[in-house]
Amino acid sequence: MSMAFESFHVPKWLRTVVLTLFGLAAACGVAFAVSWMLIDSHLELSDVYPGGLVLRDDGGTVLRVSLGEGDVDCRPYYHAEPGDWIVKALVASEDRRFYSHAGVNVPSVFRACLQNVTSLRRVSGASTITMQATRLIKPHPRTFAWKYVEAFRAMQIERVRDKMWIISQYLNRAPFGSNLVGVEAAANGWFGKRAKDLGLGEAALLAGMVQRPSRFRPDRHLDLALKRRQYVLGRMLALGMIDSAQHAAALTVRPDIRRGPRPFREPYFCDWAQRRAERLGISRGDERMTMDADMQARARQVVETAAARGVSAAAVIMEVSTGAVKAMACSGNYFDANAGQVNTALAPRPAGSTLKPFLASMAMDGGLVTPDERLADVPKAYKGYAPANFDAAYRGAVKLSDALVLSLNLPFVQLLQRVGVGRFGTLLRSMGLHHLNDSDASFGLGMAIGNVEVSLLELVGAYGCLARGGTWIEPCSLVREVDSATNHIPLRIFSEGACSLVTDILSGEERAPAAFGHAADVNMSRFAWKTGTSAAYRDAWTVMWNPTYVVGVWCGHKEGGFGDTTVVGALAAAPYAWELARGLYPANDGPWYRPSPEITVRRICLASGLPAAPECPETGEGRALRGRSSTSLCGIHRRGIDGEMETMHDAFLAAFYGTARQAEKLAIAKPADGTEFHLAPGIDQQRVVCTAAGNTSEGILWWFVDGRPLGETRGDAPFVWTPEPGAHTVTCATSDGVTASASFTVIRIE
Repeated sequence: MSMAFESFHVPKWLRTVVLTLFGLAAACGVAFAVSWMLIDSHLELSDVYPGGLVLRDDGGTVLRVSLGEGDVDCRPYYHAEPGDWIVKALVASEDRRFYSHAGVNVPSVFRACLQNVTSLRRVSGASTITMQATRLIKPHPRTFAWKYVEAFRAMQIERVRDKMWIISQYLNRAPFGSNLVGVEAAANGWFGKRAKDLGLGEAALLAGMVQRPSRFRPDRHLDLALKRRQYVLGRMLALGMIDSAQHAAALTVRPDIRRGPRPFREPYFCDWAQRRAERLGISRGDERMTMDADMQARARQVVETAAARGVSAAAVIMEVSTGAVKAMACSGNYFDANAGQVNTALAPRPAGSTLKPFLASMAMDGGLVTPDERLADVPKAYKGYAPANFDAAYRGAVKLSDALVLSLNLPFVQLLQRVGVGRFGTLLRSMGLHHLNDSDASFGLGMAIGNVEVSLLELVGAYGCLARGGTWIEPCSLVREVDSATNHIPLRIFSEGACSLVTDILSGEERAPAAFGHAADVNMSRFAWKTGTSAAYRDAWTVMWNPTYVVGVWCGHKEGGFGDTTVVGALAAAPYAWELARGLYPANDGPWYRPSPEITVRRICLASGLPAAPECPETGEGRALRGRSSTSLCGIHRRGIDGEMETMHDAFLAAFYGTARQAEKLAIAKPADGTEFHLAPGIDQQRVVCTAAGNTSEGILWWFVDGRPLGETRGDAPFVWTPEPGAHTVTCATSDGVTASASFTVIRIE
């Protein structure tokens, strides 16, 4: 045997090749064996991609794709499936044994070694799709030594991930010429479509590009790209992935090369979300926003309707439990050179009366007042500051609840003086009203009636504190913020009881007409609401809330400027807020709050609203906060020397009653003159509620609409009328012939 071997002449170069191959095989075997034993089952795989930030709504629709470093366009959200043409084409052209090997194709390794050694240069690399994916996931030099590392990591990945995950990673990271990285960006960049929508010929062309992306760019080297496509289609035919008819048809189709635009939808919301992502240190990756597509569409429609009527508008809908903003819309053309990119949902504007519920809650928590306690609605100057009510009228002693519902300025200026300007300013800032940049002293008592600036988003966030029972959560735009406990720690601002009292005061059937422009008593989900109008009619606000959502609407003019008398909270913003609120519950099945255990009912004096003393002649029930409200008894009643009961008002109110009562006169309190009501479709029993002020005799009032006698009431009882479309005038008259009138319009919404 040895003689036979010796007589057989083996060329020296062949012996070198054989020994080299055996040596490589042995080294590979040892390396693979050691690697297999050292495999870490907890392999960490990078989720970092070279592109920018991809923003989706909460349903998964991509709304914005930003470019990454070097203007790279990468959209790493393609999920491979075995039947996708791009998957079949890639496997056919790059790794036909992809589904059978464990990360390394051993026969290909020996073939590559033989070809490279005999050619004395690198002819074949033997890299599988898995090995290439490892290089794309964690880039490294393309050297012989790193081939072992690739093989090792490929075997690791194959043990912990399935084949579709691996090929998805490859296709989401592979370059496809120009600035396009990943098959999703490539499909859009070269064909203007999604990767899932690629045809056979298009998929084959892209699969052929991965070998040399620049050489096979279809916009520069179409002939080479088509030749490479022909090769890929031939491999697919040979492997039985397509039949001859499909092969022939794909070869005849000339690709339509055209760049598709990058997604750029809902720009105002996405701008805000992108800024919040940057604040969290997120500059790339796939991020899901809190936006609800249906709510966003309704909000956009509302602000566009307002814009068509001549005013700018913004709308925000926030989920109470999480602070997740479900919609943010702003009227106007984003690309308009004149303030187009100003997001009025984020722009600071004078708050008007929208801060009064917070002052009321703070005062009740401090034991300074209860809903039934009387405050002074009388003219008074405070060191040169002389506030007045919106309607320039004065009502004397009014309950806190009435002052809040009627949004009276004078009682709340008095209340702020008792609370303290500095303390109130600190509270507002703790609820995220960050536009209070100046010192509280500079705002003075005017802070009570909204001479400070807030944004609509800040205001909605602050009302969320009332809606969730006293805890504040910062409004957020990204789902990861909602899921992160560290970014979402509730901050206790008010007691649950104070929030419950304010919410109850600002809700209820009797407030529906002013809030919504009509009354829909049994068919309207219950909401609390508050309006506000800034000085000189520049801004109109309405915020509504229930246990699930806060809805906010701002109306005004984007560029600011002079006032507009049509910009009044209850007239301009409220109908749009109602439209959004009603859209949240089309079946009118919205939730409401349970009674708070922090609220107690006690006996009060009906004249002062304070806990009743034995001397109080008329008493009734009133609500208070358990353990917080003052228990000091009413002190305005006493017996004189002659034994008769006397009522002792403070000097302030006594002086008012001595002068102002003489000027009282009959007036229409609701509806305000010039009100516009809306008849909404699908709601039964809509009505207009009319009330009068100044009927001091408590006698009968006769009511007329457009000159027709329609009913009578006594005292301050409301008059209810079923509305009809058109312009109308309501008139009330006393038995002495004193009359008052107000005009309004009823519009039917189709």
